[in-house]
This record gives sequence, C-alpha cells and structure tokens, in this order.
Amino acid sequence: MKNKVKKYSIIMSVITLVLVSILAIQVNAEEPATGSITIIAHEQHNDDTTTNPPMEGVEYIIYKVDETCEDTGDAYRYIETNLVEGVSKTTGEDGTVIFDNLELGRYYIIVNSEYGDCLYHPEDFLLDIPMTNSQGNGWDYDIVVEPKIETVFSNLELTKVDTSGKPIEGVTFRFQSNITGEWEDYIPYGKNEKLTLTTNEDGKIKIENLPFNSDSWFRLLEESTPNGYIINNGLLSMIEFYQFNYNDNKGKFYEDFLANLQYDDYTVLSSIIKNVKIENDLTSFTLVNEKPEIFKKVQNSNGEFVDNIGANAIDKLTFKVIADVPMQIAFMKTYKITDELPDGIILNRESINIEGTTADGSEIISENMYTLSQDGLNLTFDTSKMYNEETGYPKYNNIIITYEATIDKDNVVIGGDGNINTATLEYTNNMGEGIIIEDPETQEENIDFPEISTTTTTDTAEVHTGGVLLEKVEKGNVSTKLAGAKFKIATTEQNAKDGIFVQDENGTDIEVTTNAQGQAVINGLKYEDDGSDTSYWLVETQAPSYVEDGITKYYNLLKAPLEVQVGRTTHESAVQIENGKGFELPETGSIGLAIFTVVGIAIMAGAVVLNKKQIKE
Repeated sequence: MKNKVKKYSIIMSVITLVLVSILAIQVNAEEPATGSITIIAHEQHNDDTTTNPPMEGVEYIIYKVDETCEDTGDAYRYIETNLVEGVSKTTGEDGTVIFDNLELGRYYIIVNSEYGDCLYHPEDFLLDIPMTNSQGNGWDYDIVVEPKIETVFSNLELTKVDTSGKPIEGVTFRFQSNITGEWEDYIPYGKNEKLTLTTNEDGKIKIENLPFNSDSWFRLLEESTPNGYIINNGLLSMIEFYQFNYNDNKGKFYEDFLANLQYDDYTVLSSIIKNVKIENDLTSFTLVNEKPEIFKKVQNSNGEFVDNIGANAIDKLTFKVIADVPMQIAFMKTYKITDELPDGIILNRESINIEGTTADGSEIISENMYTLSQDGLNLTFDTSKMYNEETGYPKYNNIIITYEATIDKDNVVIGGDGNINTATLEYTNNMGEGIIIEDPETQEENIDFPEISTTTTTDTAEVHTGGVLLEKVEKGNVSTKLAGAKFKIATTEQNAKDGIFVQDENGTDIEVTTNAQGQAVINGLKYEDDGSDTSYWLVETQAPSYVEDGITKYYNLLKAPLEVQVGRTTHESAVQIENGKGFELPETGSIGLAIFTVVGIAIMAGAVVLNKKQIKE
C-alpha cells in the first residue's frame, strides 16, 4: 500500500512540474508587444542634494535606435544617419511625463536644455524595453526613471568704493540680460518686476540665482551716483559678464574678467575694477568710483600752505590750487578750474604758474592744453589732450596752479569771516553713452543712458586781517571825546618802547589821529592763523589839546605802551583810552618864584664871603 501511495505521489509531482512548465511556456508565449517609459524629473539646485522638488516644463525627446548603439554618442550618430524622428513630451506639475505604447527595443532619451528661464545641464541616456527587473528574476516592460536634473545658477556681488576704499551708498544700477537674443531689463525667474539695485551702507549689491547656459550674457549699467562721484560709463559704458558652458566652468563668470570687457587699449581698467574673485557659484568684485577734489591753500609765514592765515595789509600773498585729474578724463566733455578772488585781494596775473604732476615729479603744462581767461583766473582744459592715447592713462595726476596776490586795503574785509577765496572744479560726472561695447553677435545696442551732465566741487582759503578801534575820552568825563590824539602801534611791548612800529606799503610808520568823535581806526593788522586774537601795543605820540581862557593846553600823554587785542571783532568795539589834564607850572613873579630867588641869592652871597675869608687865611 505504501509503495502505491509513493508511486502515486511521484506521478502527481511530475504532472505538476509538467503543468507548471507548460504554463510558463504559455506565459512566455504571451510576452507584451509594447512597453512604456515614465520619467519623473527632480531638480537639484547647484549640487544641493537635500531637496529635490519635481520640475515642471522639462521637455524630453525619445528616439528608437538600433540595439547595436552602446552609448549616447553611437545613438546620436545613428539618428543623424538614419533621420530618425523623435517623440517629444513635457513634464507636468508633478514633474512626470509618460511615453506609452512603445515598441520593444532600445531608446535614446534627450533632455531639452531649456527649462523656462532657468538653464541647466542636461544628461541624455539610453535604456531598453524591457529591462531586467530590480530583483533580477524577471522583466520590466513599464520603465520608471527619476533623474535628478541639476539646475545651475550663478550669484554676483558688487562692492562700490571710492578711491580710498570707502564704501559708497546709494549708487543705482540697471541689470540686463541677453538670454533671448537681445538686451532687456532682467526679470528674475518667477517674478514680474525687474530688479531694483541700489548699493547699501556697505556699498554692496547682490544678484542671486542668475540662470546659466553656454551663451548667457548679462550686464550692469550704472545709472546714478551720489555726491559728485563720476558714473562709470566712460570706461565702463556697460560691464558684461560672460558665462562659460557647463563642462568648462559650471555656474561661474568668466575668470579673465578684464580681458572680456574688450578694453585692451585701456589698461586704466585695473584701477576701476579690483578684487575679482570666483568662489564656487559666487563671483564678486569691487568697482571704484572717482570723485575728483579741488584744494585751495594759502602760504603762511612758515612757508606752509594752509587753509587760512592772518595777514597784514602790506603782506604779499601766495596761493596754491590743486585739482585731481580723473582716470576717465579722456571721455569727459568738461574740465574747468575757476579761482574767484574777493574784492579785497588783487591777483598778480604775471605770477600765474600752471603745472601738472606726474609719477616723476611735475612739469609746466603747455598752453595749448588750456584757455586762460583775460580777467580773473578761469581755466578751461582741452580734455582730448590730457591723456595718453596709447595707455588711456591721464598725462597728469593733478593740476597745480600757484600765483601771488596783494591786499587792497580800501576793499579788504576786516575781521568777521575774513576774505574767502573760492576755487571751483567743474567736471563731467556722466559721459552719456561713453564707450559702447556692442553685442558680439548682433553688433547692436539698446541702452538708454542718462544725458551728459556736469557737477562741481569747491574749496576755500581764508585770508583774514583785523583792526582796532580807538576812542579817546577825558578822564573822569568819558562823555567828552578828544580829537587830535595821535597813535602808532607796535607788534611787541619792547618794539613799542624802542620806537619800532608797524609800517605801511611805503615803509612809513602807520599813525592815526582821533576825529571829532574821539575815534581812530588802525586796519590791516594781522591776527593768528587760527582766528584767535593777537596782542599789539599802542603808543600815544601826540596828546589831544584844549583851549582855556584863550590859551591852548594839552592833556597828558600815555606814560607807557598800552596793550590792545586784534581779532575778528576788535574793529567793532572801541578801546576807550582816557587822558587827564596835566598840572600847570606857576606863573613868572609869583611868591613861590620870589622865595626861590631870595634863597638862591643868599646861598650865593654866603659862598662868596666864605671864599674870601679862606683866601685871607
């Protein structure tokens, strides 16, 4: 019985195996005739593998190729040779695209490189329908792939500084792109408005997530600058940045920054663009703005050129004007220097000297480079002659003007704010179109540059001279003003005692006489350069007179030099000097004189008697 059961079991097992094999053969015989490819595109932003959102709008094109194609290069050559037509579909919101009802065989999938305004590195690939499943024990006819597509963006940071390296706040820019084939204001992907770019307190602007492909061009246009800075559109009518293709330089701006600006003839760019750095996906650089200055100085008694001095009316004055020459002088329409002297200071035109400073020193500037007005000191320079055509550098770093002048004592301002001498530099701060860099392909431009404009900067030097107002009054009765008193003035007490006084332009001691109101003014006296008062000493050289009982009499002279102060306001408030009447000598024949006479005779007589007595003995 047991043997029968065993035989029965063996027979059933064989039957089962045969049935399974038959069924397997039947399954294989019913192999699907078509398959599908489902692609789910995910974004990977600049190597960021932590977030991979789906990508909508990515176009995929599939081509059926020969199974002998082993790589994408073979596949590309195959479709080119056999003029194979592809099927194109675009991912939806979920990043998915499905190609169904595909014939079995090998397919070449191309990723279209345009994804809206964002540009990325595409990766083409090959796959077969069917493919071995993930367990390795069967076939997949519906293939699902989820590629990560790396979107490549660049970031740009600009820092605005002046020539000393100080950040400049408030510089405005336009940012344009040429992704579509023509220049237009750049609108960031997913936004509706163009960028508004103004440097912050650190002088910085940053432009983030700029799209990248092998032919993306961008440019910054400097529109306005504050406080007289020159807009960089003479040397830099635009700054163009070129991005290499992915394989060469992913997401980075062109490293040879200066060369790409197409200014081979103008090496001055190295002084305008500095600190170019390319780190990962960030390109940063510093852009320098110039603000030319003018300085007005006057020479003091130590031979130094300073902002202000005190001067006597007879002093000769020497002035110096120093004006910066901008690096962009070649593109400037206007460069003028005006030096305005007040009525109280007279220019000596014969003394005018105009030089330009160079790295090696200074040299006299040729007269054909400027025009000097016939009245005053107004210089208009021919900017086309102020730079070296080979290098683009200005011929001079500065313009230096020196000249002499004298004080007009009848018109000079006494005290107060002094005599202000103003030097003005007028220059072009916006060159308009400047130099145009044309598009390398279209050779066209569409830049709306601001109109040409000029601005001015000034500096002043002060020459101050003072005075002292004297008022002579009667001692004990100050309401009585004394006319006719004469005074001289000295710079030190010892000079006053020694009779060394301040003199006029003719070398004569300055002497003033009080008028009917008892007043006299001594003007044109120097006080300290810093504006503080200076001590002088008055000496009365003639006392005032008065008439009594028909007889002219005189008040007492000052016994010692009188110290007075000279400064900004001392000519406004009178220094009151009192004079008293002197004692009178007794008249001839008076009792006093008689007593002295009698006593004198008696003494003389006694002397005679005593002398005779001594002779007898």
